[in-house]
Amino acid sequence: MKTFPELFSPAYIGKLLVKNRIVMAPMLVSYASPDGEVSERLLDYYEARARGGAGLIVVEAACIDAPTGRESFRQINIDSLRYVAGLQQLAQHIKAYGCRAFIQLFHAGRQTSSLFTGVQPVAPSPLACPMVKEIPRELTGEEIKEIEKKFCQAAAYAYMAGFDGVELHAAHGYLINQFLSPHSNRRQDEYGGSLENRMRFLLNIIKKIKTSSPGLIISVRINMDDFVPGGLELKESVEICQHLEQAGVELINCSSGTYESGLKSIEPASYKEGWRVYLAGELKKWIHIPVIAGGMLNNPAFANQLIAGGQADFIFLGRSLLADSEWPDKVRESGLQDIRPCIRCNNCIDNNFRGMMVDCTVNPLTGRERHFSQEGKKLLHKANVVVVGGGPAGMQAALSLKSRGLNVTLYEKENTLGGLLNLACLPPYKHRVASLRDYLIRQVERSGVEIFLNRSFNLESLPELNPDYLLIATGSKPLLPQIPGWDQSYCLGIRQVLERKPEIKGKRVIIIGGGSNGCEVADFLLAGNNQITIVEQNKYLAADMEKKNRRDLMNRLEEGKVNKKTSSQVMEIRDQQLQIKSQQGAYECLEADYIVLATGFAPNNALYIEAQNRHKNIYLIGDAFQVKGFKNAFLQGEAVAHMIATGLKNR
Repeated sequence: MKTFPELFSPAYIGKLLVKNRIVMAPMLVSYASPDGEVSERLLDYYEARARGGAGLIVVEAACIDAPTGRESFRQINIDSLRYVAGLQQLAQHIKAYGCRAFIQLFHAGRQTSSLFTGVQPVAPSPLACPMVKEIPRELTGEEIKEIEKKFCQAAAYAYMAGFDGVELHAAHGYLINQFLSPHSNRRQDEYGGSLENRMRFLLNIIKKIKTSSPGLIISVRINMDDFVPGGLELKESVEICQHLEQAGVELINCSSGTYESGLKSIEPASYKEGWRVYLAGELKKWIHIPVIAGGMLNNPAFANQLIAGGQADFIFLGRSLLADSEWPDKVRESGLQDIRPCIRCNNCIDNNFRGMMVDCTVNPLTGRERHFSQEGKKLLHKANVVVVGGGPAGMQAALSLKSRGLNVTLYEKENTLGGLLNLACLPPYKHRVASLRDYLIRQVERSGVEIFLNRSFNLESLPELNPDYLLIATGSKPLLPQIPGWDQSYCLGIRQVLERKPEIKGKRVIIIGGGSNGCEVADFLLAGNNQITIVEQNKYLAADMEKKNRRDLMNRLEEGKVNKKTSSQVMEIRDQQLQIKSQQGAYECLEADYIVLATGFAPNNALYIEAQNRHKNIYLIGDAFQVKGFKNAFLQGEAVAHMIATGLKNR
C-alpha cells in the first residue's frame, strides 16, 4: 500500500493523463545559452528532475519577444523557429521518463531594464515598477495585438517541439499580470478599466492558441492576490479564473505577489509551510478544472492531505526540487529520511536577481549534473582517503568519495558530526538547518565511512595510516579582534550565547558585529526580552545576506526595538561599558550587562600548513580554505571527490 496514495494517484488535465500530482514549478535558472538556446546544462538539469519522478514539469519562463520581454541574460527564447530544435530535445528528455512537459510563455513587461535588454521596457501604462524604477513605454493597441500573436506563435513552436502544453505566465507582476491588475493598468481603451477589458489581452491570447494549436493543453499561472494596494485580490481573481475556464483553459496554477509585494511572492524561511494554499482552496469552490497549489511545500504528508481534502488537484514544488531532484521517488518509496532538505536560504533566488546562473546551497549537483556524473569508467585503483573534520565540507566529501568506491575514514574532534551546522540551526527559523545536519549525519553513518569521533587527527599517525589522499576540512574559528578591556566574565562569543551558556534574559546586551551572524544572534536574544544594541562598522546590517531573508530579519529587529549603531568603530571596554566612535568622530559609551563578539570567522588551517611536508596528496576544503558558508563547503566537498575519482579512473 502506498504511503501517500492521493499524492501518487494519476489524474487528468484535459485529456492528458499525468502519473502523479507532483508538478515541478517553473523556476528561472538561467542555464540557457546567452542567445536563448537550450544548452546541455539545461537538458541535464531538467532530465534529472524528470528522472526523479515528477509527474509534470513546467519549463521555466521562455521569452516570446526578445529582447524586449526578456528578464535575464540566459533565459530561454521561444520567439523564432531557430529555437525549436533545442526545445524539441528538452521536451524529449523530460518525456522519456513518463513525465509530462509544459513550457511557460513569458513577457517581462515593465519588470525588466533597458540596461539589460537594450530597449525601453513596455507595459499597459507608463507606470514604473517601484523596484525596477524605469518608466516603461505604453503599448499602443496595434502593439498589443502583435504581442498577442507572438504568444500564439510561441505556443505553436512549443507544439512543434513536442510539449504537451503551455503555461501562460499571468502572475508575479509580469506583462499579462500588468494588464489584469488595476494597480498597473490605467488604460482607457478596450484593454483597460473594467475587468472585462483588463482580461481582454489574456483571453485573446487563449483564443488564438486554441484556434491555431488545438492539441495543446493551456495552463495559466495567475496571481490569486497581488498583495499590493489596488491590485488583484482573491474575489476578482476567482472571477477571472471562471472566465478562463469558459475560454477553454484546462489548468490553473495558483500563485501570488509581485516584485513590489515584498515577501509574498518568494517567501523567507520564517513563513509557515503552505501559508498560501488557501488561495487554491477558495478557487476550487468556484471552478471545475484542475488547480495547482504550492508555496513552501516540503512535507509529503501535508501535500497528500491537500489533495485528499480537495484543496488542490496538484501541488507544485520549487526549491525542494533544487535541493533534491529525486524528492518524488524518495517519497513514493518511503525514503523520507533520504531527502536532502531545502533550508529556505533563498540563495538560488538571489543568484537569479543578480543575473547569475542559479545553484543550490545544499545540493552541489544542481546545474552541474553532467559535470559531477558518476557514470562511466570504474575505478582502476582502490584508494584510501582520510578526511579530517566532520562539518559540511568534510561530510560531503566523505559521502561523495564513498559513493565513488573509495575507502574513507573521517576524523572529528568533537563528540558529534556537524561542525558549524550545530550552531547555525539555533537562531529563529533555522530549524531546517538542523534537518540538513541530521540528514548528512544519517547518510555518512549509513554509507560505510569509518567514523572516529572525539578524535583530533595526529599527523604522527600518517605513516601508519598511509592514506592515498588527505583532506583537511577543519572549518573555521571565531575571528577575535583585540579589544582593550575584554573581560570574559561578561564578554561572550556567539557559541556561548546560542548554547545558552549562560541563559540571558531581561539584560542589556551589546553585539559587536552586525553581519548576518550578529543579527541572527540579536534575533535569538529577542525571545529573552533583552535590550539589544548592535554595533557595526559598515553602513548596513547583514549586508552579506540574501535579500528576502534579510528583509524579514530586519523587520523582526525593528519590531524588537533593536538599537543599531552602524558606521561605528569599537574603541574599548571598561566597567561594562563599550566605547564607540562614529564615522563623524563622535564618541559614545554604551552600558551593557553582556557584550557579545560576532565579528565573523577565520579559516582554521594550521593542520594543513603543518602537513605540507608530510603528504603529497593533500587538499584543503570548506571554511578551512575560505570562509564562504555552506554552499562553498558542499561544492568543494563534491568537487574534490570528483577530482580524485576522475584521476583514479584515468590512470
